Amino acid sequence: MMRKIFAGVILAGLLMAGESFSAERSIRVNQPAYHSMNFYVHKPGNLPRDFYVTFDGYLVYKGAKGVWYYASAEKSGLIKTGYVVGSVLPSVVRLKPYNVRISSVAPILGSNRVIENPSTAPELNSNRVVYMPPDMYTEIYNPVVLTPNNPDWTQNSNFMAVGKWQKSINKMGVLYRPKIPVAWKGDFPEAVYAWTGQNWRQITAKAPHSTALQILRRGIYDLTVHTNKLNRLQWTEDDSHVLAQYSAMWGYEWVGEIILGREFY
Repeated sequence: MMRKIFAGVILAGLLMAGESFSAERSIRVNQPAYHSMNFYVHKPGNLPRDFYVTFDGYLVYKGAKGVWYYASAEKSGLIKTGYVVGSVLPSVVRLKPYNVRISSVAPILGSNRVIENPSTAPELNSNRVVYMPPDMYTEIYNPVVLTPNNPDWTQNSNFMAVGKWQKSINKMGVLYRPKIPVAWKGDFPEAVYAWTGQNWRQITAKAPHSTALQILRRGIYDLTVHTNKLNRLQWTEDDSHVLAQYSAMWGYEWVGEIILGREFY
């Protein structure tokens, strides 16, 4: 499913041709978090540095190591989220599209010159988002999580305890096979935590500077046995959508689907 999302982003980027998102005003960018993934962004004149708009109208910003994340336009201002671009469908996690007409405020790429000052454009005044000064942007994103299907794990204290492990975790995602949630901290974690259906199983690093992928590869057999044979965990795409929102609420970076055969950042 997630691979279809990546393909859709790339394909849609190639199809952009309208007045509101012309090729000469767009930038093709690479997403380091998913090798070979590229998409197009645009820079309306009233957005601050590092913030852009995607072809389908969602705010994004460039974070550490060049990784792109979604942002959200709220009444209080621009808010950075922990959703890596490519890890979720923004509409599914209820991110709000940017509501300023791009064609009216787009700058010429490579400069800071704005074609039209958004504050003087009468057609924008009714729905233009007003932003706080850059020094008041917050890194904290607190979505109101909707759980229409009330997944069992949301009522499981063993599972939900992961939301309090900020000292040991800052990233979450879902392993592609077996399909289970995993979490860790940093580029070279001391351990990776994997939910096998009953508890969070800790897989410790055996060598210094081990990546999360290397740790998971070493423990994949054990995880498969505990998930499929012992606990028979059934994890769905809907579960992932809900967990992505919880991950953002806990302050973790959501990296989406993790395929062991693909190098991850």
